[in-house]
Amino acid sequence: MVAQSSVEAGLEKLRRGEYAEAIAQLRAALDMDPARAAEGLITAYVETGRYEDAERTARDVLARPDRALSAGETARLEMLLGEVLLTIGRSEEALRAFDRALAREGWPGAIRASVQKGRVLWQMGRVEEARELLHRLCARALAQGLRSAEDLTWTARALAYLDRPHEANDLYAEAIERDPSFREAYLQAGELFVEKYNYAEAASFFRDALRINPNCARAHLGLARSTRLSGGSDALAHVQRALAVNPRLVEAHDLMAALLLEVGEVEAAERHLAEALRVNPHSLSTRALRAAAFYLEDRAADLDEEIRRVLSANPRYGELYATLAEFAVFNRRYPEAVEFARRAVELSPWLWRAWATLGVNLLRLGRDAEGREVLERAFAGDPFNVWVKNTLDLLDSMRAYSETITEHFLIRMAPSETPVLAPLVAELLERAYALLSERYQFRPEGPIIVELFPNHEDFAVRTIGLPGLGALGACFGRVIAMDSPSARPRGSFNWASTAWHEFVHVITLQATAYRIPRWLSEGISVYEERRARPGWGHQWTLEFVRAFGEGRFVPLRQLEAAFLRPSSPEALSLAYFQASLIVEFLVERFGFERLRSLLALYRHGERTDGAFQKALGMTVEDVDRLFREHVKRAIGPYLARLDPHLLARAEVSEEDAREALARHPENFAAHLHLGRILRARGDVEAAIVHLREAIRLFPFYTGPRNAYEELAAIFEERGEVAEAVRVLRQWAAREEANVEVHRRILRLALKLGQKDIVEEALEAALAISPLDRDLQAQAGEFYLEQNQPERAVRAFSAVLHLDPPDRAEAHYHLARALLAKGARAEARREVLRALEIAPGFEKAQALLLKLVEN
Repeated sequence: MVAQSSVEAGLEKLRRGEYAEAIAQLRAALDMDPARAAEGLITAYVETGRYEDAERTARDVLARPDRALSAGETARLEMLLGEVLLTIGRSEEALRAFDRALAREGWPGAIRASVQKGRVLWQMGRVEEARELLHRLCARALAQGLRSAEDLTWTARALAYLDRPHEANDLYAEAIERDPSFREAYLQAGELFVEKYNYAEAASFFRDALRINPNCARAHLGLARSTRLSGGSDALAHVQRALAVNPRLVEAHDLMAALLLEVGEVEAAERHLAEALRVNPHSLSTRALRAAAFYLEDRAADLDEEIRRVLSANPRYGELYATLAEFAVFNRRYPEAVEFARRAVELSPWLWRAWATLGVNLLRLGRDAEGREVLERAFAGDPFNVWVKNTLDLLDSMRAYSETITEHFLIRMAPSETPVLAPLVAELLERAYALLSERYQFRPEGPIIVELFPNHEDFAVRTIGLPGLGALGACFGRVIAMDSPSARPRGSFNWASTAWHEFVHVITLQATAYRIPRWLSEGISVYEERRARPGWGHQWTLEFVRAFGEGRFVPLRQLEAAFLRPSSPEALSLAYFQASLIVEFLVERFGFERLRSLLALYRHGERTDGAFQKALGMTVEDVDRLFREHVKRAIGPYLARLDPHLLARAEVSEEDAREALARHPENFAAHLHLGRILRARGDVEAAIVHLREAIRLFPFYTGPRNAYEELAAIFEERGEVAEAVRVLRQWAAREEANVEVHRRILRLALKLGQKDIVEEALEAALAISPLDRDLQAQAGEFYLEQNQPERAVRAFSAVLHLDPPDRAEAHYHLARALLAKGARAEARREVLRALEIAPGFEKAQALLLKLVEN
């Protein structure tokens, strides 16, 4: 009874994850109840990473000359020994241990031993042999009936290996119902749901396991995996918890290495991989990640050697190339991802995630027919893959999209939007191509495919396979996907600047053979947006000035990670802006030719340290220091003028504002508030002084009731229209998607007859709101007056397709534009259509007469 109570107490401690106490009690009970105590002790050692102690315990108990073990107990200890040996990479020894265990029949755990033997065979590349073993096991187990939660759980694992997930799930549910405290069932069920992309359900199983044992390293690891794959930000914390319990858990070190490789921290990743290999020198998953590290650092000889080592151990290990493909995708090396994924499925035709990677990236290279065929095969093999399902559904819906072909582009969009958007998009992109290919002295491979989606979730699916993406556009080198203007609320999105931004990626990705760091590629794109048109691209704002003042600009070495794993949407926006400022600084300090040199160096395999040294003659840290000094000189004065408490108040009394100015005459917020107060009181001369001073002191504020808005209103009310236009243009140059500002500029510039400003405002407004019928009608009239008939035809054609209330008039105006263009037959057709709708339309009659007479 004493021995039994001591073992039970130890096993209870083990179940609760109180490992130190469990080990102490179970070791004390080894002589009294060697089988049960040893099993618990081995399990405790394994769960805390003490694998040598686990092996020693198993061998010692099995070797005792006086042991009082039954055949079943001996078999179970052999099985546990095999699992320990498998964990530390001694596969042949593990296989022999499982065979010794399975030589005895009818003992509890035989199903588990068979599954583990199948796992060894699979890892050794003996896949057909493993499948045959597991098929026999499942047929026999299901025919005989399963009574224990353990047998149900391990039979479910066999079914999962055989890609029979529904049956496996049913058995896991039955195992949990039969014994709600059996932790292994929750862990394996969670792992199944991770494999089948249901990360929320997987996480619930892992949390259930943690309720039984809060120190279960595998459960923490499972939560890390499910969080990582669902796009959550807690993966790092969960894997750290797993390693706190078991600092030698190979799979946890692998995941930590993968997370680090994703943000470019290769050295730190290699330390975790080295630790994993110290535990298991033959871990193929670890070596696959090590190959990925070599690949990301362009260490070709090391990569080849690692590939050779892995394939000599398992010639069927397609996961090696699948891992390389995934990191190629993560680093936007899409052509190489295709080649890696193709090699993966050649080695392991059952590896459906590699088929999915291959198909998606063929689409990203513009190889649509082949990509679709591969995705259909991937979905047939694994219908649980939601990314593949969503992408195939989207491809079905895109069959109806119309195509517009230009010299360098193939533009796809919904037929309902094509007549309005396609001409604008084509003109913009060809202009971007001409300017930027000359500027960067690089002509990208084409045709470049551009797809615009009226539904944002369709764009998200095209980009990442799932809804919920926050971006506006994405570029894959030869394919651009982006929202169309109708996918976003009016006034929240500038389609033209987005298209320009993404085309710059075409240049930088292809020019560097897809090896440019993300931060530099994004920085160049935003920088080129700002150069293209006033107001485009990220500008200095109140929030960005504060971010710099608060030390939230990240070190240059950490900027890549700020893109890849941002702490918030605001942090990501700041990363874009900071990257663009660095590019701007590099061009100003070193000249544009040096920026082109950087791209050439990346293309030829240089990494950032070497590229900076060769192109700029400086280290990354030197550039970072000079950049920060530059920004501090430029922005420091503006920081000193901020009064965050005063600015945050919606209303401020005149007394408070004047007191603030007495203390600090350059208090921007005080001038702004005082200007508003004086305007409301009718003292506009004084208001103008303070509002102008507010703009001078801090030109970056464009929030509600900003100084530009207040000052322009005063000038317009006083009839000083030219001054109002000047102020509004200053405002517009700091906002990318404020269509109302451009409308005001347009209205006032028309009054003044400032044709160049009218044209500028029209183009800026159409870059934000091209589906605005009234705006298109204004554009048509203006272009017609300015003898630009091609543009007038484009604008009036857009009006006609935007469901005008008076279609007869829309046809008539289009006829006018066509006549100005010299297309008399087309003009006659349009005027006849106008008269079919309204036979008494006198202007149309007169135009028809003019066409007939001439």
